[in-house]
Amino acid sequence: MILPFLFLFITLLFAQSGSTGIPPNESKTLDTYIPGDIKLVDSFGNEFQLKDLKGKPIIISPIYTKCRASCPLITKSLLKVIPKAGKPGRDFWVVTLTFDPKDTVKDIEKFREKYGIDGKGWKVVKAKTSEDLFRLLDAIDFRFMTAGDQFIHPNLIVVLSPELQIKDYLYGVNYNYLELMNALRLARGELALPEKFRSYLFIVGMVGVAGTSVYLLYLINRILQRRKKTA
Repeated sequence: MILPFLFLFITLLFAQSGSTGIPPNESKTLDTYIPGDIKLVDSFGNEFQLKDLKGKPIIISPIYTKCRASCPLITKSLLKVIPKAGKPGRDFWVVTLTFDPKDTVKDIEKFREKYGIDGKGWKVVKAKTSEDLFRLLDAIDFRFMTAGDQFIHPNLIVVLSPELQIKDYLYGVNYNYLELMNALRLARGELALPEKFRSYLFIVGMVGVAGTSVYLLYLINRILQRRKKTA
């Protein structure tokens, strides 16, 4: 009985770290441009080109619809953090892209409906052709391997500038609001929060949690002492 839970634990451990596949070589991809003539098809069957989304930052989330491990976690995390960052279609685009060449429009439509994605500001798409798919995957250096009916792949999202320039990658299956906002700032050409400063914020936050915990323990201790005196 313990083996299935052990397997699930290991799977989630790797999923959290984003290490279930070979990560992109950021030294080669950051600040490069994705071809705008890549053709995509959305969950309503509408065809468009990537360049049609120019003008706003683009968040690309590579998944495949039959994924049973990390892809659902990635999508659920985005459903929580995206509304805090802005409104898709107004402030930025979100593109959930299946990298499974076998996924059909019907498959991505079911995926969209399952997660309650509107399909407008947040699109669920497939590439029109295998050539379009691998041109896009090559541009972001997203590599995957088959494992039966599943895929081994890196867990990440990619953030593009309004001109389709790769500006940042976020890894794992849980996305932090501040990290996403920082990536969107980079995409807009705004001043991003320095990495060291973000680390300091984390430390300050942990100190705050510790301080609050100590204060609560102090209050509880005082209440217990008062009860002893009145007993």
